[in-house]
Amino acid sequence: MIEIFYYDNGVQKGKLNQLDELKLKPIWVDVTHITKSEKELLQKAFDLHPLTAEDLYSSNTRVKVEEFPNYLFCVFYGIEKFRGFNLYDVDMIIGNNFFITNHTKPIDSCEDLKKDKEKLGLLFKKGPEFLLHHILDIEVDNYFKILEHVEDHIDEIEKEEVTKKTKREYLTTILDLKQNLSIIRKTVFAQREKVSFLVKNQYKFLTKKSLPYFRDIYDHAIRVSDKVDNSRESIMNAFDLYMSAVSNNTNEVMKVLSIFATIALPLTVISSIYGTNFHVLPGADFKYGFWLMILSMIALCFIFIYSFKRRGWF
Repeated sequence: MIEIFYYDNGVQKGKLNQLDELKLKPIWVDVTHITKSEKELLQKAFDLHPLTAEDLYSSNTRVKVEEFPNYLFCVFYGIEKFRGFNLYDVDMIIGNNFFITNHTKPIDSCEDLKKDKEKLGLLFKKGPEFLLHHILDIEVDNYFKILEHVEDHIDEIEKEEVTKKTKREYLTTILDLKQNLSIIRKTVFAQREKVSFLVKNQYKFLTKKSLPYFRDIYDHAIRVSDKVDNSRESIMNAFDLYMSAVSNNTNEVMKVLSIFATIALPLTVISSIYGTNFHVLPGADFKYGFWLMILSMIALCFIFIYSFKRRGWF
């Protein structure tokens, strides 16, 4: 689906059949779930390179910044909370007076801008590079919200799940977070490098007045990557804490079993001796011999328990 917005004494919404006429004005073309026919239409209307058109049509394109004679092509990744999190690619093309965004489904950064005609009008007046800045800035900042949620989840694991209980599902949660953070890390580090290109390289479609704004995004991208590293370190600490808690629980179980085994050993010896088939056993003919044996077993139990208690074994 293609939506067209252009500036002509205010923000106007255009129709697809007017594209050839409207592309002469400041224009933003937003594409959601692009089709093959729409790809060919944009390629012809804006003279896009065939490889650029192919990247628009493909999903999961790598992060990139590529300059062509009549436009600058960028691919960055946004993030949203969906069953944990979900990464999605946002393709952006800026030319002298046009800006194209492409994504597989509606994204908040674009949908909110469409509703705010005043903000969109100001960005049109500044130039297409400021539309690029606006979308990219929001998508980069969205990582902070997700990573804060991840950090809160890690804190919950450390404080409640690991320290109090060691259920197996907590280990699954930790490993899932670790895997997810590894995926985020690969993306944000590649993204940080490409954002630096916008700041350090000279592109004819990025004016000098826009560079401070892109430096601000680069600063945010660095902070995001640092935050990811901190979260990965925290999840590894949570994993170590979990394994330590499991080990401590196992030791507690083994200690209890060892105490029972130690107490039961002399009782077993006594009962085994008097369970033999010899005809003559000391005290076998004694009237209270059986009860004396039971009493001695009970006394041994209390002696062992008292001894263990004094030594602080439990």
